Amino acid sequence: MNNLKIKRLLATGILSLMLTGCVTPQASAAEMPTIKVTTAKLINSKNITTDLVHTAKLNKNTTKMQQVLMKIFHRVNKTPYVFSGSNPYGWDCSGMVVWTYKQFGLELPHSANKQAHIGKRVSNPKLGDIVVFAYSGSTNFYHSGIYIGKGKIVNSNSYYGTTVIEPLSDYKNSQIRFVRVVPTI
Repeated sequence: MNNLKIKRLLATGILSLMLTGCVTPQASAAEMPTIKVTTAKLINSKNITTDLVHTAKLNKNTTKMQQVLMKIFHRVNKTPYVFSGSNPYGWDCSGMVVWTYKQFGLELPHSANKQAHIGKRVSNPKLGDIVVFAYSGSTNFYHSGIYIGKGKIVNSNSYYGTTVIEPLSDYKNSQIRFVRVVPTI
């Protein structure tokens, strides 16, 4: 097992134990063992709690992103490209990205160029990251989509007139930037 799987398993087990403690009847003070906690153990405990909360948030974000992307996958070849549109009845490239992140309660600008400058720029994209494209040598981004893994994006493409899944290699003559707004696993 790799480290990430071990951390997930450990986090799930510890979280289960913590939650189990919340639903069991409380013991009387006389039954409670006396535990001496040192400062080092307390700090370690806080780190574990912080890691658990972070892992739980990543899991929740990943699950939500998968659900949102399934909705978009059902719109492939069904939702037409509509300039300035931003809903499943018709959207442009940045409008589809706006709609995706609206599902997380986030408002993004309706512009590929502005979407290129929000969030955190990353070199290794993950599920749900924004992918923006600029012509070589340009600083203005002309197109955006959502990374779905394995070198592919889902986007609303004016050339095809609809929502499509494409490999990043279709944009080999463009600068490609990956932007993370919602962290996922």
